[in-house]
Amino acid sequence: MTDHTPAPPESDFALFYDEALTRPTPYNASGDYFAKARDRMDRTYALIRPYVAGKTVVDVGASPFYLLHRAKEGGAARAHGIYFANDDHPLRDATQIFSRHGPIELSHANVEVAGFSFADDEVDIVTACEILEHFEHFPTSFAKEVRRVLKPGGYLCITVPNVASIANIIKLIAHRNIYMKYRVDATGRHKHEYTLQQLKAFIDYLGMDIVHAGYMPSPTSDLYALRPAYRAIAALPGLRSYSPVLCILARQPAVKPVNDLSVPPRALFDDAQSIEA
Repeated sequence: MTDHTPAPPESDFALFYDEALTRPTPYNASGDYFAKARDRMDRTYALIRPYVAGKTVVDVGASPFYLLHRAKEGGAARAHGIYFANDDHPLRDATQIFSRHGPIELSHANVEVAGFSFADDEVDIVTACEILEHFEHFPTSFAKEVRRVLKPGGYLCITVPNVASIANIIKLIAHRNIYMKYRVDATGRHKHEYTLQQLKAFIDYLGMDIVHAGYMPSPTSDLYALRPAYRAIAALPGLRSYSPVLCILARQPAVKPVNDLSVPPRALFDDAQSIEA
């Protein structure tokens, strides 16, 4: 059985513009988002860790690029981050940054509509961490590109917020809205949060085999005092389904599926139109 326990995290996470590691980027262990999301990112890395050495790893979403830093630490031959949002990202114009474990390639693309900059069967591992919930439309283009670039036998790892989390349930009981406020950068809002069954339906739609599906007790919030409670919930079989994060690791079959990806699964898509008869 694969060990999904996070390895002890590093304390020296820092990314640089130059190979000599003299010009720091804004991304390091003191970052606010890094501090909030580190537990989730370490747990995500634990899922792919057995498959990383000598491989090409592509992280869609990427920021704060810590997962790629861990991949290089684990011996990945190549690590590439695709940044998705349209905000004023400090690394938007950079094509490469460096950690002490080696270079990390960068690109920027609206992956809802644009292709990945890789050849067919070029990538061993694709990760998409906290990204699918930001998509405006069902991720058909993303699905086609994952299938195209991922090698036979390659892996896809996805994490998304759990719409059935205990935090959302408490908010509803307290008459609070579980949806995000409107934002200046619309890509930053959550458009659709998932259930585990919906996430499994997405993998089935891709024609991939599920290696692991489950929950993470890893909220990305300022409420650090509640994290022990989330871990306690995740440890109980009857309550773990209310954890804040869903995760899934899937494997591309040795023979790539050929089903029509332009037909989304019913569990995630409704073709009704906004017209009145």
